[in-house]
Amino acid sequence: MVVNPNEQMDFFKEEKNAFRPIHYLGSKLRILETISDIIDEIDPTYGRVYDVFSGSGTVSSYLGRKRSVTSVDIQEYSRILTSAVLQPFYEGELLEVKDRLLNYKLTNLQVCAEPLIQYEEWALAKASDNDIYDICELVELGSIMPYKNNERENISKGLKKALEETVMKLQDMNLFYSEKSITTRYFGGTYFSFKQASELDNLLNMADTFEGRVKDIVIAATLSTASEIVNTVGKQFAQPLKTLDSRGKPKKSLVTKIIKDRSVDVFKMFEMQLNKYFSLEKGNFNHISLCSNFYEALDNITSDTKVVYADPPYTRYHYSRYYHVLETMTLRDNPEITKVKLKGELRMSRGLYRTERHQSPFSIKSLAKEAFISLFSKVSEKNVSLILSYSPYDAEKESTPRVQTISELLELANKYFNKVDVLSIEGFVHSKLNAVGKNFEIPTNAEILIICTEANGEVRNNI
Repeated sequence: MVVNPNEQMDFFKEEKNAFRPIHYLGSKLRILETISDIIDEIDPTYGRVYDVFSGSGTVSSYLGRKRSVTSVDIQEYSRILTSAVLQPFYEGELLEVKDRLLNYKLTNLQVCAEPLIQYEEWALAKASDNDIYDICELVELGSIMPYKNNERENISKGLKKALEETVMKLQDMNLFYSEKSITTRYFGGTYFSFKQASELDNLLNMADTFEGRVKDIVIAATLSTASEIVNTVGKQFAQPLKTLDSRGKPKKSLVTKIIKDRSVDVFKMFEMQLNKYFSLEKGNFNHISLCSNFYEALDNITSDTKVVYADPPYTRYHYSRYYHVLETMTLRDNPEITKVKLKGELRMSRGLYRTERHQSPFSIKSLAKEAFISLFSKVSEKNVSLILSYSPYDAEKESTPRVQTISELLELANKYFNKVDVLSIEGFVHSKLNAVGKNFEIPTNAEILIICTEANGEVRNNI
């Protein structure tokens, strides 16, 4: 992939007012200014804001330009991203990263993965001539981990030979169980080309040569690169492409996307992402990034905190499923893969999901109310204000139901705060909701902000 300098400048212009580290489900890009304005109105002294459920760090990055931010998320990849967007990155450090990069463009890992890299390049060349089966088979069945687990009995001889030779080389060089090959072994072929996966591993290995905030920035730029090049629908990691139909026939409609995504140059994309982090405004605020449960973080909330911004999950879908690849790349912990039963046999899940994935109580119907009570009560007890992002839904449009209704949330909020306002993107729909009537209506096509001020510190047993 060749990056046109003019295109790169346009890219930076688009990102000037908002920084997006990764493609993220439920991103708040379009309401950042609204969130910031409300916080400024609540706290004109520009005290600290807690961004719990900070996700990709877009909100933290935006708010961190004029006040101290503590970002909180249960997943380590999120801590890495928010650390990177909140910490200044200086020219000398940027040049040092680019200098060290020269030693990580070709390593022993590429030597080990060479059989699969060459096989994939051959399959991609055939696909360009409309002979598409081999590349579709590789995307669907070419992952190293299931092969090593004896789950690929019926693959073609060429793919089997390339997998076998790569596994042997990894074992011979003591790289098969090493964190240095984590992306290649788990996600090569399925989410990225094997060349791309091994180069992403090289970048993570280079990150290990740095410490502290610079290490976080190098990892973050690598995760941003992975998000841009991943070969899936919508650039999400929830589900890899299904390239063969139920009869084992290749899906021609996906081939153009496969070729395009797998032709992106990892190192050029990485340098572009690195420059994005360098372009961020550099302030003098005392930012903090935490990998923590929200309730533990709120128990230890600092005295200079004035506002908590919370953006919990809305539905039964767990975010960890959408970003498990990034979490594994960050932790590099050789996780066990979840199993599913296929034709009476337990086999690794097609998405290669971690068995240890965070299951948010906000996404579990039976636990959600208690989780919201904890959120409201802990913030109220600290005598700070709360802004809660949530989203209603339209049942007639068959959108995914929310685990809590807006009315239920307002009822809880009013137990702990003396003033509760609701703002939709279209404007205030109700003010000072001390009671919630049956006819209360909120637009179903807009994000909702529940603004809780004048904390009364009431305890949970009032619910």
